[in-house]
Amino acid sequence: MILALTLLFFLVSVILIVVVLIQPGGGGGMGIFGGGSQSAFGTKTGNVMTRFTTVLAALFLLVSFVLGYLNSRQGKVETKELIQIEETVGQEPQQEEGPGVQPEVGIDISDTNR
Repeated sequence: MILALTLLFFLVSVILIVVVLIQPGGGGGMGIFGGGSQSAFGTKTGNVMTRFTTVLAALFLLVSFVLGYLNSRQGKVETKELIQIEETVGQEPQQEEGPGVQPEVGIDISDTNR
């Protein structure tokens, strides 16, 4: 599911970039590149393109929030699993201590940088 949403996120991003670059500038003809009010797609293009950009931007935000939520939940231990782990640890037999029982001997290799 995360892979599909990531692909959707990528496609929406690319399409949003293209749509924003296609739109005419809002400079009002100022500057060196300010031509007339010529439109390659007709007179209603600004309205359609603005709506399409708004829909793509909303989809971009929605997918990014969902991906962020799913990625934050990935790798977390659920409460049910945590309770099962605690029960399992509590069920292990305790090692007996006494004069006839030898304690476990081990080597601590956690700090090997010395």
